[in-house]
Formats: sequence, structure tokens, C-alpha cells
Amino acid sequence: MAEIRTTFHGRLSAITRQTSLMARTMARAQLEAASGLRYQKASDDPARTTQVHRVREQAQDVDVFVGNASWATSVHSAADEALSGMSNALAEARQLAVQLGNDTYNDQTRVDSVITGQAVLERVLIFANTNLGGRYIFAGNSYNNEAYDTATGAYLGDAGQPVTEVGNGLTVATGFDGSALLQGGGDIITAIQDLVTALGTGNADDVRATIDGIDDAVDQLSQARTTIGGQMTRSDDSLEINEGLRVHLGQLESDLTNADSIQAYTRLFEVQTAFEAALAVTASSRGQTLFSRM
Repeated sequence: MAEIRTTFHGRLSAITRQTSLMARTMARAQLEAASGLRYQKASDDPARTTQVHRVREQAQDVDVFVGNASWATSVHSAADEALSGMSNALAEARQLAVQLGNDTYNDQTRVDSVITGQAVLERVLIFANTNLGGRYIFAGNSYNNEAYDTATGAYLGDAGQPVTEVGNGLTVATGFDGSALLQGGGDIITAIQDLVTALGTGNADDVRATIDGIDDAVDQLSQARTTIGGQMTRSDDSLEINEGLRVHLGQLESDLTNADSIQAYTRLFEVQTAFEAALAVTASSRGQTLFSRM
């Protein structure tokens, strides 16, 4: 078997290259320990860089979903408060109809009560025109304008329903078609308008005849609150899920990019020790004389 012989200069060059490599390794270890980051640039760890990029993209999407869900929750809360106000108004309207539908009251008392009925109607229309952040939430997709004409009670919106994305492929409503929500099987606006008209006639029978319409409006309002409640639950759940996901992604990014401080300094100590030993070998090799190598 042939004997492989190496020259002194060849061995010294090899030792020098190894020492240089260890110096670069130590420099990276020092930077990792000082910065707390596992890598400083993409070329340090391409695979990990790709993972971090994907995590950050997903985190950006989640931030958008959280913002959208928060806005949707605000819309649903405002809608629920408006419906609660309408519910109180309908209860007052029904009480007025039952009371003044009684024959013990005279016609003039009923006529005088028109002003009370009008005040109830005005309150309902104010609630129906609830505005949040410049958007009329019961006007459908025509949310830049009032949902109802305050003079006539006519619906001014459209039949659309604006939505916002709160997850991949998951949307919730951020507005409602008032004509369907408030004027479906029982028309909340018309029921009170009819009561005002009946009071104006002064006729007890006319006033009593409006009670069924008010009851239908109460049922309609109950259905509307169920609809709003369902959307509110949907937005609340998505908000909770996305906030949890945001925390998880933040931790995942931290795990991918941040170095363990104990491990980093332990590695730095090990590399420094090895580097110092390599320097000693290099110095010793360079210090040898020609006669000591013969």
C-alpha cells in the first residue's frame, strides 16, 4: 500500500483553514448569544427563513381577521341595543293601544294621545337609523345613507347584507336589510304608524284593532334579535379563536427566530474553547524551526 506523505506547509495550511472556519463559527455564536436570534440573514438558514416568512404572513392575515371580528362585534352590539330600544317602544305602544282601546276613555282623550304615539314612532325610527362609524347598520349595502325616512317611515336602504371576513372563508354580517329584519312577518314601523292613525280617529275599535299588528311586530322583533344574536356569537367566537391563534403564531415565530439564551452561551463557550485550542496548535506549528521538523 502506497504511503501518503504530507508536507509541513500542507499541514499548516489545513490547520489554518480549520482555525479560520472555527473563527467564523465563533463569530456566529457570539452574534447569536448577543442578539438572541438564531440567524441574522436568510442565507444562514434558508429553510427556517421560509418557515418564518409563512408564519408572519399567516399572522398578518390573523391580525386582519381580529380587526374585522372586532368591528363586526361592535356592529352586532349596536344592533342589539337598537332592537332592545325598539322592544321597549313596542311595549309602550301596546300598553297605549290596550289602555285607549278601552271604552272608558272618550274620543278626545284618544286624539290627544296622538302626540304620545308619535313620540314612540320617532324613537323607533331613531333606533332604525342607528349609525355606527358613519354606517347605517339597518340600510343593507346602502349603509352610507339613512335606512328610513324619518318623515314617512319608508325604507331607504336595499336588500343587501354587507359582510366581512373573519377567517379563511368565514364571514359575518356587518349590516342588515332593515326591510327584512324589522318589517318581515310583522312590520315594526307600520304597526306603530297604524296606532297613531287609529288614535287620531278617536275610535276605540280602531285603536283595539292595532293590537294584533303590534303583537306581530313583537314577534318579528324577537326573530330579529335571534338573527343578531347568531351573528354576534359567530363574531365573538371568531374573535376568540383568532386572538388565540395570534398568540400561538407569535410564540411559533419566537421559537423559530429566537435562540435559547442558555444554549446560545453554552455553545459560545464550547466554540471559544475549541477556537483557543486551535489557535494554540496553529501558533505552535508556526513556531517550529526547520531543524525541529527534520
